[in-house]
Amino acid sequence: MFAEETVRLRPGDLPVRPRPNSLVGNEPKTVRLRPSEVPLKTLPKAISGFEGKTVRLRPVDLPVIGNVAKTVRQRYADLGTVRSAPTTWDFARLALVLVLASMPILAISVEVFGLASQSTITMVTISLAAVLGALVAFAPHRIDVVVGRGLIAGMVACIVYDGARLFAVHVLGLMGDFIPVMGSFVTGEPDTAGSAAVGYVYRYIGDAGGLGVAFFVVAFAVGIDRWSNVQAVLAAVGFALFPWAGLIATVALAPRGEAMMFSLNPATFTITLVGHLIFGLVLGLAFLKAPRGREHSEWPWTPILETRWVKKVRSQP
Repeated sequence: MFAEETVRLRPGDLPVRPRPNSLVGNEPKTVRLRPSEVPLKTLPKAISGFEGKTVRLRPVDLPVIGNVAKTVRQRYADLGTVRSAPTTWDFARLALVLVLASMPILAISVEVFGLASQSTITMVTISLAAVLGALVAFAPHRIDVVVGRGLIAGMVACIVYDGARLFAVHVLGLMGDFIPVMGSFVTGEPDTAGSAAVGYVYRYIGDAGGLGVAFFVVAFAVGIDRWSNVQAVLAAVGFALFPWAGLIATVALAPRGEAMMFSLNPATFTITLVGHLIFGLVLGLAFLKAPRGREHSEWPWTPILETRWVKKVRSQP
């Protein structure tokens, strides 16, 4: 017997089996339509009877319902609207701020004149500062931002002032450093390293920070923020001369002024004067960086120089 030969066929050599016809008849051809040629089905009318077109708005066109992420300044700005005059509680709060701002520097003169102990006045100041801190935490007000800016501006101005003063003290040797002595007034201890640390903390936070707060509050209350840049800086420099005049008067008039503070001579007179001028200049430049003017001011009331009775006095011949 002979074995059968296996023949491999290519797909093209296979016979094509015809497809059976549809039972219903000739099967129609399948036509593919593009999406644009498909007839649209009309949607039924809304049950509510309101018909309108859908309009897509850009994010800038959407109405602002509320501020999602507010800054600290915006939150304080929302606490109340601008009023023409402060209320009785507002006056009390302003008085507390100004008293706290002036107590640290006035306590030095009180101590040197022997009227009261600076350590006692410091304890009263700390107690009042705690009261103000509680008000800021539980009953914030728009002026709190002004107070904070003034505190920081005064401390920064004091750093620049001390740069010139300490150069005259430790490099030129023109006068002694009376800040550690001021710290001994607070602690009741002699001139030690601890008293020096307390003295400088007292100087930066109490004296310089208090002066910065006082200037910012008075400047906004009067309306100096509406003045030109040069006028505002000159106002700060003039303000810085008041504590300098008080310092010189304390040293000159107190019975033990020179013994407790420093010797009054042309060198100390000039160094302290130049230092306070530097302090006022830096304080004024910091004031220019604060939001000010009619549209940007953080002060919630009408400035004194823009009140009706002041304008009436100015208009009179």
